Amino acid sequence: MPKKKFGQNFLINESISKIIVNLSNLKQKNVLEIGPGNLALTKNIIKENPKKFIALEIDKDLIKKYKNTPFSKHLIDVDALTFNELEIFKKKSFYIISNLPFNLSSKLLIKWLKIQNYFNCIDGMTLMFQKELAERIIAKENSKKYGRLTILSNAFFSIEKKLDVKKDNFFPSPKIDTSVLKFTPLLKNKIKKQNLKNLEYITSFFFNERRKKNKKKIKKIFNSDKIKNYNLDIYYSLRPENITKEIFYKMSEML
Repeated sequence: MPKKKFGQNFLINESISKIIVNLSNLKQKNVLEIGPGNLALTKNIIKENPKKFIALEIDKDLIKKYKNTPFSKHLIDVDALTFNELEIFKKKSFYIISNLPFNLSSKLLIKWLKIQNYFNCIDGMTLMFQKELAERIIAKENSKKYGRLTILSNAFFSIEKKLDVKKDNFFPSPKIDTSVLKFTPLLKNKIKKQNLKNLEYITSFFFNERRKKNKKKIKKIFNSDKIKNYNLDIYYSLRPENITKEIFYKMSEML
């Protein structure tokens, strides 16, 4: 049985499982799956003949269940948040595919964005999120869903929504629908490696009180010379959601 504490909602629609895997072009790639659960994606991933395939499962009951099956050689009993992707793939590039545990999805995404920032080793990602979170990741400026996660994700990947999946395609059925996003690595990241912490700080600071206008925030972070030289005063009367991703990337260089 799926366990609520692990955020488990097993995909039970075989045709959707095939579509998700087919989106990913996994042949002869190193592949990482998070939370294989009922093996809905796992079975189809193996059919693609990946170069190396690792699936992380924290549920010991599931590890035990698959112990004497051909799938056991791919499974590792470990927490995905603490797992060392670079070590297992020997610093070679890898692709991530997952029906992400809902309770860990944003934390895992941030973890992988940091890996991409420092090592540029992620070939791409096909990830399923709760629909509301997916909409935040792909949101456009001047919308209420645009925010910190949008800006951080788009610094490293081009992101497309590939399909929505109704909640009745899962067991147990979650409260809301899900969306599948495909992340394609940018040829060149939007920020320099050393500026990621700056970008995390700025976006957190600005969007922590997203309905407040930017004047006090800008004046608290930047001195008067930088405000003048970079014409930051033109953003005073706006709110964080009205500042483009590119301006936030530029701000990360200015700190």
